Amino acid sequence: RCHTTMSPLAPLRKKFETDLITLGLLEDYLRESCEICSKFTSDDLSRQDLREIGALSDRFQRAQDFFVVKILRIIDMLSGDSGTTLDVLQRAEQRGLIESAEVFLEMRALRNKIAHEYAGYGPLDIVRDILKYSAILLDSFARVRENKS
Repeated sequence: RCHTTMSPLAPLRKKFETDLITLGLLEDYLRESCEICSKFTSDDLSRQDLREIGALSDRFQRAQDFFVVKILRIIDMLSGDSGTTLDVLQRAEQRGLIESAEVFLEMRALRNKIAHEYAGYGPLDIVRDILKYSAILLDSFARVRENKS
């Protein structure tokens, strides 16, 4: 007789698939905000422009958090790994899923910089930094999709 037993990792794999769909939505929203905000060139920003920058900032932070906390951590769990966020990032770098753990730590620091609205760090600075890091983040999303097995 052939007994098929469900792998203990099956629910985790199913969650991973669901999380990849959510990641796709977060990616679409982030791309949309990047496209809108990349057109801002002067400090003469309207209230609408500032709302768009706020949306960009929120979407970037949400996508980044979700990617690290949900996607990369599940990949770790499926591989039998666990540990701190730094451990997760370093393993993701070793797996070729992200370019650099260091850059992802810089993204986290950027969140704090944006949240505290330091003097001399204005809306266009926020846009410039988020656009730079968003390109790296979006590349990482693509790497995970290419490597999922």
